[in-house]
Amino acid sequence: PADAMGGMDADMMTAMPAGAMGGMDADMMAACPADAMGGMDAGMMANMPADAMGGMDADMMTAMPADAMGGMDADMMTAMPADAMGGMDADMMTAMPAGAMGGMDADMMAACPADAMGGMDAGMMANMPADAMGGMDADMMTAMPADAMGGMDADMMTAMPAGAMGGMDADMMAACPADAMGGMDAGMMANMSTECTDAMSPAQMANMPADAMGGMDDGGMGALGGALADPIQDAPGPMDATADAALTAMDAGAISGSSPAAGMDTAADAAAAVEDVAEDAPAVEDDPTAGMA
Repeated sequence: PADAMGGMDADMMTAMPAGAMGGMDADMMAACPADAMGGMDAGMMANMPADAMGGMDADMMTAMPADAMGGMDADMMTAMPADAMGGMDADMMTAMPAGAMGGMDADMMAACPADAMGGMDAGMMANMPADAMGGMDADMMTAMPADAMGGMDADMMTAMPAGAMGGMDADMMAACPADAMGGMDAGMMANMSTECTDAMSPAQMANMPADAMGGMDDGGMGALGGALADPIQDAPGPMDATADAALTAMDAGAISGSSPAAGMDTAADAAAAVEDVAEDAPAVEDDPTAGMA
């Protein structure tokens, strides 16, 4: 009977052959004392039916050795109650196969302690369903290694709450694939630090929707630096349609905080200024001998 598992302890669990876990179910798991999970290992976890994880809770997860998570897969993750993730830590996250993250959802992510994100890597991120990012917050982002962002894509970025971007830093931005920026919006941009905009590349900027620039302020604009450079030509070229739309989406404060044309109220003012410069420039007469040896 399931309640017989109430007498299990960690030493008994350690002594049990891994294959025996194939008979475990959710009711048996739920009846098991939390500290008995201290006897689990990766082999036992790998032999356990996925639905048995339905009996797991946060205290059990806390008691389990980190390397036991090496036996986890996506189906087991899917079957696990979201609040069980409250027992996860960074070492357990590190030990988990990347493919297991395919069973993650937003509720599980939201239940995860922020410091557990310290065990994430790019492979895990790449295997995670996009909507799981809906549970991410700024503290989780701060705890995550920068290179984990290498697994990010545009759909994941779209699913992430705007406030989570407050945990982003320059190294994370540098590690983010350019096409992932296709999921950015104005709210995300408004929550992002100036050190992130400073680290943004031209390729990342080129992939960003124009209306995302609606969240830019004067500090962020001033920090953009090389992101506004032409990624192909060294000399400035004509503004393309994407850049034109991006500048249109920005508010006046952002432009005035960084543009050499700050203080000009209209395009007519700008044109007049150019004309004044032209009038003040010294005249250059044609020299019929110019270029002759």
